[in-house]
Parts: sequence; structure tokens; C-alpha cells
Amino acid sequence: MEYTILAIVGCALLFYSMTIRQLERTEITGPMFFVLVGIAMSYLLPSEFKLGENGLNEILPLVELTLSIFLFTDAAKSKLSVLQHSFQYPSLLLFVALPLTLLAGVAGGLFIFSELSLFQSALIAIILTPTDAALSKGILECSSVPEKIREGINTESGLNDGLCVPIFLVLLLLVQNPDSAVTTTDTLVVFIRELGVAFLVAAVATAIFIPLLKVALARHYFANNSSPFLLIGLVMAIFSLTQNFHGSGFIAVFVAGLLFDYFSPRKIRLTLVKDSEHIAEFIALLIWCLFGFVCGHLIINDITWPIVFYALLSVTLFRIIPVLLSLFFTDLNRKDKLTFAWFGPRGLASIVFTLMIMDTTIANKEQIATVTLTTILFSVFIHGMSTKPIANSYK
Repeated sequence: MEYTILAIVGCALLFYSMTIRQLERTEITGPMFFVLVGIAMSYLLPSEFKLGENGLNEILPLVELTLSIFLFTDAAKSKLSVLQHSFQYPSLLLFVALPLTLLAGVAGGLFIFSELSLFQSALIAIILTPTDAALSKGILECSSVPEKIREGINTESGLNDGLCVPIFLVLLLLVQNPDSAVTTTDTLVVFIRELGVAFLVAAVATAIFIPLLKVALARHYFANNSSPFLLIGLVMAIFSLTQNFHGSGFIAVFVAGLLFDYFSPRKIRLTLVKDSEHIAEFIALLIWCLFGFVCGHLIINDITWPIVFYALLSVTLFRIIPVLLSLFFTDLNRKDKLTFAWFGPRGLASIVFTLMIMDTTIANKEQIATVTLTTILFSVFIHGMSTKPIANSYK
């Protein structure tokens, strides 16, 4: 059975690679294609073949690593000169729109799912708050879209994952132990620890890596065929060390990517980033295929109209209204504000949080997972199909 699955995935990769331009013309993105492949596999394979929760938990480090590589490479391609003049936009998105989005998700969860507690609704909301710039690739790579929008979306996506981690951990603790006394001071300590450790590890690791890279480059210590592994090894080390010291690994790799972009040798930077990104994209497509398989097996039959209603609200209004409010007093025109508001796709970060929920014994975890996975599924298609038309509207 395992070889049958590998054969199907291999054929899907072959077909996707040979027809990628035609698929893009029909507005079918890579994640959309492989989610569909995964869903089809869940129905075509024998019913006795199932992927249990233990199997899902085992892939959590792989999903985290893939997301980390994307965060690093996205940061390493950022244009700091643009961010220095337009940092107000990601700042507003992170510190005004993000809390409002979280509150909207909590209120919507309490209203639609009466069986969920306040903290359980908050868990759903925080899982679906981070955005995934990789699903907005068509916008980020379209040169006709203003740089301030592309860099703003990319920076928001890179930082909001890490900012949501401390909130998620505190809420998970409250759901597991409702009677525990978690004070504001405790929450602040978690935030300071997560961010402080992340910045420290990123700074130290980059300070060590850049000089070593320059020496290796000058003395021809590494070959081109091994260059893709340089940044992947760096990302693995930074993420793992930060997590080991109870910091936010996602924040650490994004900050390290920004530092790498600023201090690394220009002549090799883009090559290293692109090579690493290709490997991450390959792994991500496999993860999206697995995500579709899980959706077909575990959630599609359990989706109800209230879940559909919440998922649609989460993908649209719960994001759009807070972002428009946060950008109300800026000098952006209406179209740019709507572009910022629309592009909040849910992706790998939300999958990571959901897998962590499924590894617990909290009440209603199946419903929480069904709601979050359904929302991610909707986001993959809604945002995927709308990326190209919006990008083309700027041409």
C-alpha cells in the first residue's frame, strides 16, 4: 500500500511539473492541486488505510521545519530599504489588526458554537490568526504590485506566526487547566521569553554564520551541489535551538533571514536562498497532499453548516474588517487597503497549531481541529484562486 501511495504522489508531481504553466493559467496553485490529489487519494485508497493521530503528530517537526525555511527565505528576499519607509503598514497589521482579528474570531466562535467554552473559542481564533505568505506567492512575485504592499504582506506573515505562539501556549494551558491562575504578569513573561530568546539566538547564529560563509566562499570550501544545504542547516539549527530554550523559533528564523539579507555576500545570497526555497517548496507540496488526505479522511464527513459559516467568516470578514480599521488613517488608497485586507491566507502555521491541539487530551479537540482544518481548506482555494486576478489588476 505504501508503494501505491508513493506512485500516486510521484505521478502527481510529474504531472504538476510538466503542466505548471497551464495550471497557473487556470488559476490552480500548487497547494490547490496537491490538496485535491490528497482528497482524491483518501477516497480511492481502501478504507482500512487510515492515518491516525499518532501519524499526524510524527510529521509535526517536518511541517515546522518547512514553515521555518519559508520564513527565512521570505525574509532574506525582503527589501529593508522599502520596509524602513513602509514599516507602519506591517506594524498596524500586527499590533492593531491582529488583536482585532483574534477578538472577532473569539466572538464568532462563541456565537456559532454554543458548546465551546471561551478559551476553546479563543484557541480556534488564535490558530486561524497567523497568515501564510507562501499562499500569496502570486502577489509577492508580481512586480506591478507596489513594493510597500508586497513587503508589508511578507513581513506581517513572517512575524505574526511567532507573535501568536505565546498566546497559543497560554490559551492551551488555560484549556487544559481551566482553574489555573494565569496572570497578566505570567503572560508578559512568556512573551518576553519567546521574543527575547528568538532575537538572541538569531543574532548570535547569524554573527557566527556570516563570517564562516565568507571564509568558505573565499577559499572555495563548498561546492555548488551542496549549497542548498547551507541555509537549510542554518534554519534547522536556529529553529531547534530557539525552541529548545523556550523561545519562538518562527520569529528567530525570520529575524535571521533579515540579518542574512543585510550582511551576507550579495554574489551568492540569491543562489543560496533560491536553492533552499526549492527544497522547501517540494516538501510543502507533499505536506499539502497529506493535508488533503487528512481532510478527506477526518473532516469532510464531519463538516456542518455552522462550521462552513464560521470558516467563511474567518477567511473573509474576520480578517477584512480589522485590517481596514487598522489602515483607516493611512495614506493608502482604497484598492491597496483592500489588497492588504484580503491577503490573509491560512497555511502551515495554522496546521502546526492544529497538530499540537490533536496531540492533547482537551475537550472538544476533534471539533476544534475540524473547524480549523476546514478554514485552512477554504483559504487554500479562496485565496489561491483570487491571487492572480488581483495581481493582474495592478498591471
